[in-house]
Amino acid sequence: MTWITWATVGYFLNAVALAVDKALLNRREMKDPAVYTLLISILGLLVFVLAPWGFAWPSLTALTWGLGSGVFFTLGLWLMFTVLGQGEASRVPAFIGSLNPVFVFLGSFWLLQERLTMAGSLAFVVLVLGGWLMVGGHGGLNRRSLILAVVSAAAFGAAYVFLKITFAETNFISGLIWSRLGGFGSALLLLFIPGTWQRFRLSSQSQGGVKLAFLGGQVSGALAGLFNSYAITLASVTLVNALQGIQYVFLLALAGLVSFRFPWFFQDEFSGRLAVRKLGGTLFIVAGLWLLSLAV
Repeated sequence: MTWITWATVGYFLNAVALAVDKALLNRREMKDPAVYTLLISILGLLVFVLAPWGFAWPSLTALTWGLGSGVFFTLGLWLMFTVLGQGEASRVPAFIGSLNPVFVFLGSFWLLQERLTMAGSLAFVVLVLGGWLMVGGHGGLNRRSLILAVVSAAAFGAAYVFLKITFAETNFISGLIWSRLGGFGSALLLLFIPGTWQRFRLSSQSQGGVKLAFLGGQVSGALAGLFNSYAITLASVTLVNALQGIQYVFLLALAGLVSFRFPWFFQDEFSGRLAVRKLGGTLFIVAGLWLLSLAV
């Protein structure tokens, strides 16, 4: 499969994970951003099951960039879940995600000396514009939360660029393992926030259905991360990240399907001008995919 296929499948799975997150973050036991981040980081250690198929002790350079990628990813997660409580749960992650490609572009331009072709640059711009249209705004964040959201997007951007550097220094499986270790190690620091350990224990006492939904969503998110990371090894990290606008198209399609059974769950996805913007964003993303096919 081409890197576009790997990334597209990854972003579909990420859309599923976003839909689950939207549901669970409204529950009392899942509202704490530190706890939610810690749970995700713990599940990230499942990547060790891949160790027999390619783990190797990395160089100091690969180790540093890999651990750094995980640290920045955890920081991005924690900040994203923190600002979720201040804005609209369905739009805040999308707003942060729409900024990611800009920071990835700047980071890869500076650290990787990456330069896009004319067709690649045009595809990048169209895809990013499509993502912005799909988001439809910053989701009601106040000024402080808006700043934190931008910092979150910058942290995610750094994580992806660092991961690309890691893959250049070691193999795919080793790079992935060290990045997840960095994420887990930094997530443990969140336990120093007063009350986090008690709320973490409370989350373990959640109902079986909540646990199952969380696990399903995170398995989907983990597979998404695996596929997208592999796409990054095959192509420009800037273009792979720019393609993430397609996950909002998938999320919109999932919203349409779910709304037949639970009309209240995604009602904000189909309201007035926002629906028109999402349609325009979808058209831009389709155009961007066509341009991207010409650029590769």
